[in-house]
Amino acid sequence: MIIELCVVLTYLGHFKYQLNFDLTPMSSFRPSTKGIEELRNFFFQKKIELHPCNSIDITNIEEKFNIVLPQAYKDFLLTMGRDAGAFMRGSSVFYPDILNLQTWANGLLKENGFTVLPLNSFVFWMHQGYQLAFFSLKEGENPPVYFFSEGRGQRDFVKIENSLSDFFVNQLKISGF
Repeated sequence: MIIELCVVLTYLGHFKYQLNFDLTPMSSFRPSTKGIEELRNFFFQKKIELHPCNSIDITNIEEKFNIVLPQAYKDFLLTMGRDAGAFMRGSSVFYPDILNLQTWANGLLKENGFTVLPLNSFVFWMHQGYQLAFFSLKEGENPPVYFFSEGRGQRDFVKIENSLSDFFVNQLKISGF
């Protein structure tokens, strides 16, 4: 539910200020991406508290990078974009850290004499400062995930998942839940 608060002030003319508050409780949000919905249901059953982003956070990301995020990533953010307990602890994947990931990733690549990130890529995950994952903003609403890790002698980015939702589901499996 979005509540719009409009205040109209009249003082030497007319001024209109509009504030939008997203008060959608996490329990009522239903992701449209299957894998993200499965994660949400898993955490709900395990009674693990999720802290979602709100629409203002997503707008901040999109405006900062002048992009439109794919639906699967928006579903992730609206489900657990600020925190998910022990899930992916040690990785930079939650808001507001994600606002810095492009810069951190470029630094990691430069340190390793590696190529720059492809045009239209968005880094959404880094682990311990030596691994990164990104998707292309041009590959659909649930795009494949590409990966780089320091010290592996990579000459190019490696496609590690066929979809963003698969990446998050596999992170759950890796984490031992």
